[in-house]
Amino acid sequence: MVERFTVENYRSYQKEVVLSFLASNREKSSTLPPQWYKEIDGKRLLRLLICVGLNGTGKSKMFSALDYLRMIVIAKPKDPTARPEYRPFLLDNDSRTKPTVLSLSYYIDAIGYYYKVTVSHDRVEEETLRQIVGNVLVYQRSYDAGKGTVSVKFGSACDLSKSEQRILESSVIQNATVLSAFGEKNLNSRVLRDNFNYFANHISLVKRSDQSLADRLKTDNPERDTRVKTILLKLLKDVGTNIVDYEVDDTSIPIADLIKSGAPDIVVKAMLEQYPTGIISHKNLRFIHKTIEAGDKSLDVGVESVGTVSIVRLLVVMYDIVMGRKCSCIDEIETGIHTKALAFILKMYLSIAEDCQIAVATHDLSLLGYPVLRRDAVRMFEKDDNGCTYIRKHEYVHNTLNFQKIYCKKVAPGLDELLENTDLFLEYHELVKMFLTDLSKAKP
Repeated sequence: MVERFTVENYRSYQKEVVLSFLASNREKSSTLPPQWYKEIDGKRLLRLLICVGLNGTGKSKMFSALDYLRMIVIAKPKDPTARPEYRPFLLDNDSRTKPTVLSLSYYIDAIGYYYKVTVSHDRVEEETLRQIVGNVLVYQRSYDAGKGTVSVKFGSACDLSKSEQRILESSVIQNATVLSAFGEKNLNSRVLRDNFNYFANHISLVKRSDQSLADRLKTDNPERDTRVKTILLKLLKDVGTNIVDYEVDDTSIPIADLIKSGAPDIVVKAMLEQYPTGIISHKNLRFIHKTIEAGDKSLDVGVESVGTVSIVRLLVVMYDIVMGRKCSCIDEIETGIHTKALAFILKMYLSIAEDCQIAVATHDLSLLGYPVLRRDAVRMFEKDDNGCTYIRKHEYVHNTLNFQKIYCKKVAPGLDELLENTDLFLEYHELVKMFLTDLSKAKP
């Protein structure tokens, strides 16, 4: 589980900014539910963060930074001369020449690790992995600009043999991390394997383009699919839908049939590239609705409401996060889902969560009025006058505090003043009126 993630000189993050999963110890009420956190090594690590802020304040960029870190850690570039992706802060004169610095503090089976990497326009400059307890070095990677070489110093917490240390160091090129090079080798190190697997399998960013819903509901693992169906149908019933079942059917179309029907060559070529077997495979998802008058009726997913599909998709994502013991980021979690249904789903997640975490970005501020919300689980994203993102968190967690009202008053108070300015909206009206007059004059 993650303790803290730091970002410096990445997109809207100029100075070091911390996304902390630490819960407050200043509780003044025993009614706050403990399922919000897991205690490890005396630290309370939150299972859910709610990230709020106006559009453009950096919520999505924070999530993409964690995904960027994951990519740097596990993906070794195939071209040894290629430059790494570099996404610095661009709204000043200096940051674009400075490196991006990312770090993550996390626990693997109760063992704490600290990982830090520095990436410039040209290369991976530095990389460090340490065990938190005792600050014991696993390895430290550095780049010598004078010699143009990469060196790796292995510490006492690294369990590689001397010969395998030399093999690994020789494979670390200037645009690759030690862990990404290790991932390509068959070397015997439990410490490095555990850390590589942690980034590869337990850190994720949920994207809307990820796999179709039908593919998520019918996989190559029937046992997993049965578990998902059981909990999904219960959720759909509890949130008030009349869906009692769903079906996923496999269909296939020979590309030869497309050719016979006169499909354009460019379409046929694209299909052959995507389906080299010559068979287009597709899954159809249908939901079974139980009605009083007509009985059970099957509807294609395409005619279901956006809200229903969003609930199903979110539940599947959460199941995989819980079962996979992941730390995942979900952007705009409320899209298409009613506030009450979303609150129910989040409470359901907390009731089943164990060694997992979710950071969600939302514009649904009504969640801040949720009766059992831990206020210290809220992260408030804001920007200063220089376009730099910073994050605030509230330490006071007592439930008598009306956090929603307080936050709404403090976030962009200037917008509230503008909303009350009738003359300002009259100016917009006059502008459009002028445009319409100009258009009417321009007509022949």
